[in-house]
Amino acid sequence: MKILHTSDLHLGKNLSEESFYEDQKYILDEIINIVTEKKINVVLIPGDIYDKSIPSSDASMLFDNFLTRLSKMNVKVLVTSGNHDSNERLSYGSKIFNEFNIHIVTSYEGQIEKVSIDDVDFYLLPFLKPFHLKHLMDETEYENIKNSNDMMKWILEREKIDKNKKNILLAHQFVMWDGKMPEQCDSESISFNSVGTLDAIDVNLLDDFDYVALGHIHRPQKIKRDTVRYSGTPLKYSFSEVNDKKSVVIIDSDNIENIELLELKPLRNMQVLRGTFDSIMNMKSSDDIIKVELEDENTIISPMEDIKKRFKNAISLVFLNKYESNIENKLVEIKEDDSPYELFKSFFLEQNGREMTNEEQEYIKSIIENLKEDI
Repeated sequence: MKILHTSDLHLGKNLSEESFYEDQKYILDEIINIVTEKKINVVLIPGDIYDKSIPSSDASMLFDNFLTRLSKMNVKVLVTSGNHDSNERLSYGSKIFNEFNIHIVTSYEGQIEKVSIDDVDFYLLPFLKPFHLKHLMDETEYENIKNSNDMMKWILEREKIDKNKKNILLAHQFVMWDGKMPEQCDSESISFNSVGTLDAIDVNLLDDFDYVALGHIHRPQKIKRDTVRYSGTPLKYSFSEVNDKKSVVIIDSDNIENIELLELKPLRNMQVLRGTFDSIMNMKSSDDIIKVELEDENTIISPMEDIKKRFKNAISLVFLNKYESNIENKLVEIKEDDSPYELFKSFFLEQNGREMTNEEQEYIKSIIENLKEDI
């Protein structure tokens, strides 16, 4: 049985108001192509189907089309909810979907929902926090669940895993090994470091599973062993991921340890361009999603307008002025008869460590005059 693992689609995602709709449509088509070429039998998606709990109509249509195409190919699809998903919305119609080999699990009621296909048992565990178990325990038992690791231990102790079969777990959780955090990136909305290990699950609890298909972390990586793995997002969703290679994981139930990572080629890549304004304007134009980091010591007036003429998908601009990191809060003496221009001139000198150029002075004077006319 050929199995494909992907996760964290985040359908409906925007970055700085830049829509990923066409990019996501394209990458889902790429996954469909891989399913066809590799003769995939089962697709695993452990969570964060949508970027928001109330997905847009475009996002819903993307997922609907994706599932429909897989169903028509007689591919079985196993989906669990993530922390970004609304359990109610994602589970809508799930009983009907079961008849078409699409299994969507969004809740836990004391046993992990299991789907058996040939000689493989798939355990579908949705995103959970300890408080989700409160209604399943008495007060004393619940008081002993101090963190997510305790929660997972309690859940797994209730399962009877058949060691004569292959066992695969889908989980949208934060899993760590030997106290080491998984590699993270800026597109993850929660900084796990800020909460220590309260949300962390020890990977050793998962030893009874032949493969663990993880979702939650956006950077593809293994945890302890090759067969416990975050597939990562199919697209780059932040500029911290520019050097990442996005992929899907392919495994064969006859030889699960033989992991294949198949790289995904996006419609648009992401780039960070760094240099002076002149050097960047001389770079080769690109349709990629661009972040520009300007190194000019002198202020460039309205650079984004010109940058977007060369890089139409430039969405972020950062000034790396060498004085920026040395700015301190200082008391600036203000004289009663100082004009707005003189005040700004003093402010500029304190912030940038230099006087304004003639061009910058004329520009500021024109702004002040325009403001006077509007008052």
